[in-house]
Amino acid sequence: MRSVITYLRFSSAIQGAEGADSTRRQNDLFKQWLKKNSDAQVVASFSDEGLSGYKGKHLTGQFGDMLARIESGEFPEGTLLLVEAIDRIGRLEHLETEALMNRIIAHGIEIHTLQDGLIYTRDALSDDLGISIIQRVKSYVAHQESKQKSFRVSQKWKQRAKLALAGEQRLTKMVPGWIDPDTFKLNEHAETVRLIFKLLLSGESLHNIARHLQANNISSFSRRKDANGFSVHSVRTVLRSESVIGTLPASQRNDRPAIPNYYEAAIDASTFNKAQEILDKNRKGRTPASDNPLTINIFKGLFRCQCGASVHPTGTKNKYAGVYRCNNNPDGRCDVPPLKRKPFDKWMIDNFLGMIDVGNDGEAEGKIASLQHEVEIVTTRIKKATALLLEMDDITELKAQVKELNQKRTELQTTIDSMRRKTSLSDKGLPQLKDIDLMTKAGRVECQLILSKHLKGLTLGKDSVTVTLQNDTEIIVPTDPLPLNDGTSIFEIAEKELLEIDAYQL
Repeated sequence: MRSVITYLRFSSAIQGAEGADSTRRQNDLFKQWLKKNSDAQVVASFSDEGLSGYKGKHLTGQFGDMLARIESGEFPEGTLLLVEAIDRIGRLEHLETEALMNRIIAHGIEIHTLQDGLIYTRDALSDDLGISIIQRVKSYVAHQESKQKSFRVSQKWKQRAKLALAGEQRLTKMVPGWIDPDTFKLNEHAETVRLIFKLLLSGESLHNIARHLQANNISSFSRRKDANGFSVHSVRTVLRSESVIGTLPASQRNDRPAIPNYYEAAIDASTFNKAQEILDKNRKGRTPASDNPLTINIFKGLFRCQCGASVHPTGTKNKYAGVYRCNNNPDGRCDVPPLKRKPFDKWMIDNFLGMIDVGNDGEAEGKIASLQHEVEIVTTRIKKATALLLEMDDITELKAQVKELNQKRTELQTTIDSMRRKTSLSDKGLPQLKDIDLMTKAGRVECQLILSKHLKGLTLGKDSVTVTLQNDTEIIVPTDPLPLNDGTSIFEIAEKELLEIDAYQL
């Protein structure tokens, strides 16, 4: 009995799902061939459904597994590989497809293309010039067809994206649960979205938000049949979704940028930005689920000990703020004493404006402008490299350069967006910092956001705390006792040699 391997592939997932096109056609060819060749037996079958042969994605799928098993010697010489046509093996450039075929036939495997009845063997490709030419021509044609198709699809999506940006066409049928699919306007679930953001900004944890929604029988707006209320995951998904401010998220698959104002916005951008900052900070520790506002640490993620360990509030009770303690202190690995939390928090709030005066030199705006200029330079280079690619076609070095430049531009833009978000975290200006009610969860969350915007970190020492601003200005605050706390400016305190301010770096 002759051993047979079958390999089936198609690029479109829809095509395979319908079952009436590529899958059935290829399987029918296998059945017909096996019926005519009763001395053959299938020993292995491989298929890549919805994986492109043009971009080589099938190499990471079952085709790659098949190739590895062939090269390991699992299949004996003389084994037949049945495929519909050469383009099932790949629609890469003809030399790359030829290299793939050579890797297969080098191990004594015969490739049978059933559509045209040709047989490719090691001897045939080396001795028969006609077979070799046919193989190259077919590989070349398959690659060119895919290249043209890819270009047409890309151009079609670009045109649709342009129309969508102009508000003249819709790109998607699926919409978020708070959007009416027919009108693209908000439906009754928009109130639930607003409630979720309101609860987060008032200091509630994701677990508490989910519990609140469940306890109040607020129905999920998921369109899934098995949807069962809200979970922590579904709450986080809503809070992270750009769609709540009306933006259609960017698509990497179609190389399409995000489209603002695609949907009607459920909340404003300022609220969304505040929520993102809270969620980012919560990665450094879970938000307390207690109703006691004092469980919310206004210096969350900022406080460390001089020994390198984290510093956290401990001993907090209903009316007692507790102390800031090094994590290494309880078991004797650090001798830095705890710091009383209430007086230190009060001193920081009362004197924080003076600290910002020291460091507020417009540096953030300057950095953003500098980064934006760099983005423009990179964009110009991308345009030039892309133009060269269109003229000179397949230049590997240029492709790599364009990819690298695009990645750099993305990183720069991410940094800019992060810096801009930090400058718009709070609707409250710093002059109102002292007016925030720190005995409410919402007030402590608001204070937490303002402090994290301007502070890079705090370091607890034996008799002082070093406060580092975002521009690397270091202010050493003695803690035993704390400096004057009568509204005196930071500069006046420093002049009385009660506070040390290092020269800040630009």
